[in-house]
Amino acid sequence: MNCREPNSLGFNTYACPDHPGETCRIPKSCKSRFCSVCAKVQVDNWVANVTQMFPNCNYFHITFTVPSQFRELLFAKRPLLNAVFATSVETLITFCAEQGFLPAITAVLHTFGSDIKRHVHIHIIISAGGLMLSGKAERYTLFMERKRKDPKAKKRVVTVVTDRPKWIHFHDFPYKVLHKRYQALLIKHIKERINKNLLSANPDPDFKPFSDLNVTRSFFDDLRKIYRKGFFVHASGERQKLACTVKYIGRYARRPPLSKLRITEYTGDMITFLFKDYRNHERPVLYTLRTVEFIKKLVQHIPPHYFNVIRHYGLLASRVKAAYRKLTDKLLPPSAEVKPASDWRERQTAYRGKDPMICSICGKVMAFVSAHLPNPLSLVKARFQAAYP
Repeated sequence: MNCREPNSLGFNTYACPDHPGETCRIPKSCKSRFCSVCAKVQVDNWVANVTQMFPNCNYFHITFTVPSQFRELLFAKRPLLNAVFATSVETLITFCAEQGFLPAITAVLHTFGSDIKRHVHIHIIISAGGLMLSGKAERYTLFMERKRKDPKAKKRVVTVVTDRPKWIHFHDFPYKVLHKRYQALLIKHIKERINKNLLSANPDPDFKPFSDLNVTRSFFDDLRKIYRKGFFVHASGERQKLACTVKYIGRYARRPPLSKLRITEYTGDMITFLFKDYRNHERPVLYTLRTVEFIKKLVQHIPPHYFNVIRHYGLLASRVKAAYRKLTDKLLPPSAEVKPASDWRERQTAYRGKDPMICSICGKVMAFVSAHLPNPLSLVKARFQAAYP
């Protein structure tokens, strides 16, 4: 809440070497995962870097949602989130291979909704086209994440035409087909992991609801009956320019579960925030929680250590993107260069129209003088007084 406030987190002081009276204070940021101010900087830099990586073409934005019946299991066993990534991407990349091309894909995992409750879904941006595959698509088993702990796991690949590369443009996805494919693959991936646990000598207690084979079979049968048309896959159906798509997805890639601007009241014991009820025509709703419960809801959305919530596939896969980029550069217009605002000075210069680190008298760059850090006890006292006036 106090990010970039000098009295709360401290600041660095800079001064002109020739005119000590000309100073500049740079406030310190909190670097918190839940800070919307710090997230804005991360989003801008991420968008600028990613824009250079993507082929310059149109893109689709597609969202794959996990049914509520799986949420408790996914939060109890976080590695199962890898299955959600694998299922979503396999659904798209298999369909594209049937059309004869390999697309560029970036997937972003979200575990929260507007009300910060558990709501697992994946946002995907996929190119409206791709490099032509060599030979028939049916010959290739298109996607599989390599299991690090399983040396027998084979890496499945696709190959593209390299001697005479061709970019195939694509205009629409049959979303109704994606619903059923996504459902079948997600059930398959999760069922494999559950069955593996059933056969284990030391079953995981987190899989206790699926400890009986008949119960597990009945659970998935009921799930297919509830979702007869398949699991939910949302897409706008409209192709968008690269810059617009990346900027839009950037808000999902780095933003915290809740912006401080949505917090309407804080009394120390209770906290009230605003969210949109998407089941009721995006009607704004006030939600009040105890502070401890609010913190618990936020902390549960912190991803596990070394878990990547942003992943790239297809033409953007780390092992092949350099080689494929050379081909796409020959077939598509070059991407527009975007320079990221990498530090506080550049961002302030762009916002104010002048460099805050330049002396207004002589025009020299100011030098570092000192760093001011607040007393931790005074900081705790100030927060206590604010919570209990």
